[in-house]
Amino acid sequence: MPQIIVKGITEEQCAALSVKAAPQLAKICDCPSDWFVFDLVPSKFFTENGAVPHYPVVQVWWFSRPAEIQDKVAQLLHGIFTEMGFADNQISFHLFKECDYYENGESF
Repeated sequence: MPQIIVKGITEEQCAALSVKAAPQLAKICDCPSDWFVFDLVPSKFFTENGAVPHYPVVQVWWFSRPAEIQDKVAQLLHGIFTEMGFADNQISFHLFKECDYYENGESF
């Protein structure tokens, strides 16, 4: 936790993302880097005209953090995707309430 759910990139790109991003995210969020889990969800994108090229779509699931930290995380991920050659990417943040989050059947 935080969980970073990624769509629109390859397994190799997600592996590279996790190696590059986790240490930097840990510094931004002031937590251990192994708290960050990157979950690649294979996907195909479609519009009314059929299949369209992929681009990174990221959902960050975590406990509430200040807006400045959220902004830094979004900027970091955007920068990494830009370096990977993606002109577009989409990052959204989703909050867990601590009372609604369980690990191994135990409330966090």
